[in-house]
Amino acid sequence: MLSCFLIVTCFISCKDTRIHTAKTWKINDGWKFIQKDVPNAKEINFDDSTWTTVELPHDWSISKPFSKQNPSFSRGAWLPTGISYYRKHLDISDIGTDQKVFVHFEGAYRNAEVWFNAHYLGKRPSGYSAFEYEITKFIDRTSKNILTVKLDNSEQPGSRWYSGNGIYRDVFLKVKNSIYIPTWATYVTTPKVSKQSATLNVKSEVVNVDDKTRKLELRVSVLDTRGKEIIQDQKYIAVQGGKKYALDLDLEIKKPLLWHINDPDLYNIRLELFEKEKSVDKDSVRVGIRKMEYTVDKGFVLNDDPIKIKGVCLHHDAGPLGAAARKTSYERQIRILKEMGANAVRTAHNPFDSEFLDTCDEMGMLVMNEAFDEWEVVKKPQTFREKGNKVRIPVKYYAHLFKEWANKDLKDFILRDRNHPSIFMWSIGNEIDQMRDESGVAIAKRLMDIVHQYDNRPATCGVNGYGWGDWPHEPAVAQIDIPGYNYAKGENYDKEHRDFPNRKMIVTEHTSAQMIANRGEYYPFKSVESSLQLDLPISHTDTQKFLKNRKAYEQGMKAWIDVKNRPFVMGEFIWTGWDYLGETIPYSWPARSSSFGVVDLAGFPKDGYYYYQSQWTSSPMIHLFPHWNWQGHEGEKMHLNVFSNTQEVELFVNEVSQGRKTNDLNSTKMLTWEVVYQPGNVKVVGYNSGKMITQETLNTVGDISSLELEVTDNTEITYIEVKALDKDANFIPTANHKINFKIENAELLGVANGNNRSLEPFVASFRKLYNGKAIIILKKNNSNKPGKVIVSTDGIPEVDITF
Repeated sequence: MLSCFLIVTCFISCKDTRIHTAKTWKINDGWKFIQKDVPNAKEINFDDSTWTTVELPHDWSISKPFSKQNPSFSRGAWLPTGISYYRKHLDISDIGTDQKVFVHFEGAYRNAEVWFNAHYLGKRPSGYSAFEYEITKFIDRTSKNILTVKLDNSEQPGSRWYSGNGIYRDVFLKVKNSIYIPTWATYVTTPKVSKQSATLNVKSEVVNVDDKTRKLELRVSVLDTRGKEIIQDQKYIAVQGGKKYALDLDLEIKKPLLWHINDPDLYNIRLELFEKEKSVDKDSVRVGIRKMEYTVDKGFVLNDDPIKIKGVCLHHDAGPLGAAARKTSYERQIRILKEMGANAVRTAHNPFDSEFLDTCDEMGMLVMNEAFDEWEVVKKPQTFREKGNKVRIPVKYYAHLFKEWANKDLKDFILRDRNHPSIFMWSIGNEIDQMRDESGVAIAKRLMDIVHQYDNRPATCGVNGYGWGDWPHEPAVAQIDIPGYNYAKGENYDKEHRDFPNRKMIVTEHTSAQMIANRGEYYPFKSVESSLQLDLPISHTDTQKFLKNRKAYEQGMKAWIDVKNRPFVMGEFIWTGWDYLGETIPYSWPARSSSFGVVDLAGFPKDGYYYYQSQWTSSPMIHLFPHWNWQGHEGEKMHLNVFSNTQEVELFVNEVSQGRKTNDLNSTKMLTWEVVYQPGNVKVVGYNSGKMITQETLNTVGDISSLELEVTDNTEITYIEVKALDKDANFIPTANHKINFKIENAELLGVANGNNRSLEPFVASFRKLYNGKAIIILKKNNSNKPGKVIVSTDGIPEVDITF
């Protein structure tokens, strides 16, 4: 009996000195979820068998009904909020007793409290911050292990836009040995860059939690864009017990491939620790080699190439997916924006998913990475209640957290994101009230010091009020590396340049060249000020409606021209590149998403999109609007409008020329013809040097005859566009038929049509087309069979597509 007892004791207490594999993996599947407050859910033996099984990323509110009774109001898209719980059963039986285990969250909205085996790990109030906890000492190696997360977003209104609810980003389990490279420790910069050579400075640290000195070999390698190792270096290091070793190493690359918006070449930097030829730990970061300069006379310069910032502001949601975006969502978004000519994105107004930044790295999109929407002063945005009554309600968003959490949230934000080559500038705030008074001086300096401590790129702060008679507090603005201007005018930039000739300037936010309306809506206003409702259909004979419509476009066009023709202004970010959930201004219920964007919530371009394409791209293009399908308005006068980047444009109505016009790309002019509507066709032709270079034709269309399905994006998930066609395969821009669909070997993630007033659910087997289009988003099942969707509507044959 005694010998048996000694064997058992040794099994429990003897230290496991083997070197185990260090690894990191996603733990996104098999979570149990419930939307209610269950305080005892953190207990190990709690029975969660009746809870719903979900896969992350998960936004539980996006599939719920819209309701005027939801306290999120119009700012939160009229969707529900509240308390929710998640539980994950973890199998960690193969983890060594001498290893360390961490759980890492990329983001969970919000007030995330985490327990592991009923042990409280901590709370992270911000729903946008990444965070992790060590769970090593709470692991039960003889029984089950339970990770529990409570989220509380019940205090409303809690945001100026739709935040989402749930664990809406990835969660990772990280297993390390007793000597390891911590999360976010590796930092790579490019202090010297030319076409001939580049210096990579690699900083990192190695932590030894053992009680004795460990001698290791540290290998550092560089892999090029094809995955070929081009450099390897090694250092032999000794790390004392309980200490850290700081790595600082320079590597030189001959004839580097430089990261650029047109050629986003990337390198992988790998660090690996070996002890007695066995791998102990490894880390890998992906970087781009590039030189960035910020000047007064040339603006932003990338690899000696002056680049005007042609940017868009984005919110973080993915339309019908809510906050639970996927990599494919980001790829689609960036692809569509780059086709418009955009070269930069501003993350308005919070940290985005790191996968979004990965996508920008890969696709060549610059990023202004923004941290905060509030400092210490609460914002009181205009919010709609029932019956469209406008009120201003303080949001319980971040101001109450700022003093306690801002330093840590900003530090973690910089550490997580600083290796992304796409980030060209940080932003410490958006329209911060304290930038208008003395209190902003100390806060701005503190935040700027944190940015400069952890990275070498400049930071801005978007400030509004220039030229509105309420200019910001200059000592506060002076703390900012590159001041940001929101909704200023050309004369304001000129005054700033005269007063501060050495000041670098960037327009962090301005009006888009798009009337605040849905795709395919024209002359929509009865009286925005009085009714806050759209009034359709319309008559084209109302000149005042046309002028108001045109003015909405011209405000955004002038905003760009003011920037374009001033070299001392680096560029601008329009509000917005994409419609987003919430902030329905100026519309009331039933509007549940914004309509500021040049791309709608489903990802379909509006007419304003083509203004920027005419200004921001060089390939010949032309866009004519509105459509030519106005039955019942025969004989009435109406206006046809054109955006083009050609020198001249000629309009034809039923093959009869309506005249050729000069196209001045340095003015705010939108080419317009007043014509009489008669069914048939209209055509616009663009000319350069007198030669036809591009054209577009619009036809009067017939009744719906078929549906066209097209897979447009198909990596992690699949986007399928649905279009209504007539018998001649013409697109029908007014079709609003209800479509139904059946799905095989796939899961439906969401559907949308771009109508900001549609209260149809985002997760359903049906959808009305809106102005001829809809989008279906699917995730293929884990099977060898292809996914398939079958779409039907009354009166025409069903169609299908596989993916």
